[in-house]
Amino acid sequence: MKSPDILRDVAQTIEDIERKVNSLKNLSNKNKAKALRLLNEARENFTRLADEVVVDNEELANFFLKRAVKLKNSTTDKFIEKMGEKEYMKEVSAMNRYSKVAPYDFAGKVKELQKAYRAFLFGMIPFYIVSGIYGPAFAITALILVIPTLLSMISLRKRGSIGLMLALAVMPVPIVLGAFSVRYGIYALSHQEELMKIADAFHRSLTFAQGIAVLVALLGAVSIVLLSYAAYSLYKHRHAFL
Repeated sequence: MKSPDILRDVAQTIEDIERKVNSLKNLSNKNKAKALRLLNEARENFTRLADEVVVDNEELANFFLKRAVKLKNSTTDKFIEKMGEKEYMKEVSAMNRYSKVAPYDFAGKVKELQKAYRAFLFGMIPFYIVSGIYGPAFAITALILVIPTLLSMISLRKRGSIGLMLALAVMPVPIVLGAFSVRYGIYALSHQEELMKIADAFHRSLTFAQGIAVLVALLGAVSIVLLSYAAYSLYKHRHAFL
């Protein structure tokens, strides 16, 4: 595999950048300290990753090397004077983000993301089912969330930060509805009059109403568990998204 050697070159290039940063005159002390901290973290991440590579991706490794070389060439007082400290710090921050994203492509960590994707998908399905059972008001809420849900799923597959933000923004409503469903299902099973209301609404038997109550409670519980896991896992692996 060639990727480990290329990643070591990335780390070495970043070390060269650190030395150049120390000699900069047009970078404020505050930004210089921040840049050195971000670069040191990036260098350590790439160095460690070089020993953990299980997926050879020479093209991506070369991309990181090119970005590191570009940053090295930009680490001059002339560049900072022309483009400004803000623009330079953006490049430094990007290099740091790449070092945190890389393990998901080279060290096989992407499998952990796939678990989060599935939990999100299968956690949303009970929400849409329960919303249909509850009636028009809840169904409208579910319809409103359809588009951001679909967009988040598409973007998550591409490891886009927008997909992460949409997913985290969408999940609270289904989780709250899931808690409400569990509570309502238990309440209905404990109160005969509520079961009768359900039976009348569906024009079915009391046994059918009990089944609906159990189904609602179970779907709510499944939604809470899966979406809570998805939210935790996606946030934990937030650095995998760009």
